[in-house]
Amino acid sequence: MIQINEHDVVPQEYLEKVKSLKFEDIQGYMKEPKYLGINYFKGNLSASYYIGASWLIKNDLAVVVTPKMENIDFVQMFLTALELEERYQKDYFSKCYGICLDEPPIVTTTQLNQLTPMLVLHYISLLYRLAQRGLKKNYVTQEENLKSKVKGRIMMGRHLQKNVFVQRADRIFCQFQEYTDDTPENRLLKRALLFADKFVNSSMRQNHCIDKISHRLSRLKAQFSHIPDDIEPYQIQHLATNKLYKDYRDAIRVAKMLLRRFDYNIAKVDDDSYSTPPFWIDMSRLYEMWVWCTLDAAYPGQIEFQVAGHCKSQVDYIKTSANEKLVMDAKYKPHYEDSNRGILDDIREISGYARDRKILKCLGANDDEVKCVIIYPQREILQQEENDDPIDDCKETANFEKGDLLPQCSEIKWFRNFYKISVPLPTQKKITQPY
Repeated sequence: MIQINEHDVVPQEYLEKVKSLKFEDIQGYMKEPKYLGINYFKGNLSASYYIGASWLIKNDLAVVVTPKMENIDFVQMFLTALELEERYQKDYFSKCYGICLDEPPIVTTTQLNQLTPMLVLHYISLLYRLAQRGLKKNYVTQEENLKSKVKGRIMMGRHLQKNVFVQRADRIFCQFQEYTDDTPENRLLKRALLFADKFVNSSMRQNHCIDKISHRLSRLKAQFSHIPDDIEPYQIQHLATNKLYKDYRDAIRVAKMLLRRFDYNIAKVDDDSYSTPPFWIDMSRLYEMWVWCTLDAAYPGQIEFQVAGHCKSQVDYIKTSANEKLVMDAKYKPHYEDSNRGILDDIREISGYARDRKILKCLGANDDEVKCVIIYPQREILQQEENDDPIDDCKETANFEKGDLLPQCSEIKWFRNFYKISVPLPTQKKITQPY
């Protein structure tokens, strides 16, 4: 197994073994990355912005990529991103990660404590949104030995066996349809809810977000209290979803992943082994959502997320206040803290957004030249790299102050109307119980 951090170089001793792999195949935008996005950069085989675990050669050689920034509080990131997505009815979080449950699990020597909390929190968020709109009902075929009445049609063979031959003259075995919310779909959701509740209570009790999570779980358990959870794995695998019910489709998809994560066995929720299915998390997309949360909290009603332009382009954020119209883009590049190395490509990209007539129309800026802001993560230890271009001291903020955003930014003096500011990632003060 190869174990590296984001942007680290794959050790030379593995290059001969992986030389036949096609790392140069570029993945499309918001698509599943091949080999965790590992690719050639300046002659070296390097990791990208993806973390997770993947097979390079199935059942022979795996790679595990861990976050470069230590002690990131993924639970807080997942929860705040999902809450904001739920409020604005966006479907962006599900594009930030993927799990390959059909591939063999990877046995690692590293605790990858991002996957299961992400699945659990995503599922709770989807189920909470679904439950607010009410559980779907359907006609379900039932068979019951009724007393002194006939409902539906009589199942003559079963009736003879259970009633006539044993002289129970007051009973009639019937088959009938009932309009109820006790459907296979809701039984699946209930079973996955029990798994999520067990995981939260066993592995997330020490997290500072536990009160908010527990409150949602309590409401969900109350709403699903009358729904049984007995459903067999073969029923789950063949459960179809209706395209007309988008909330159900998404919740069922994540519920299936959650149950397969634990092999349909609730006893495995407490299993602390280091075996994991291949998975990936796009840290750049996750950081985009975290910045969106921070901006929205500071400037409610003034921030729009993922604004579409021409030619399928999208800018991360625009600020639409009357006194400050900004085009902003998040870049998951901590080295911008102490260096402008490689910033030219980002300047070109954001310049295009700032001149896109479709984006300018959403901004209400017509053809005026608007100011642009690059947002990047603050890193804890600042180390000036050799041959970096000298830059001014960068301003940083954990929570944006009241007032306009631009005075809190540092100017990129080489380019007119370009600024940058750091938004730190949330970190845990101490490592709590592993997930």
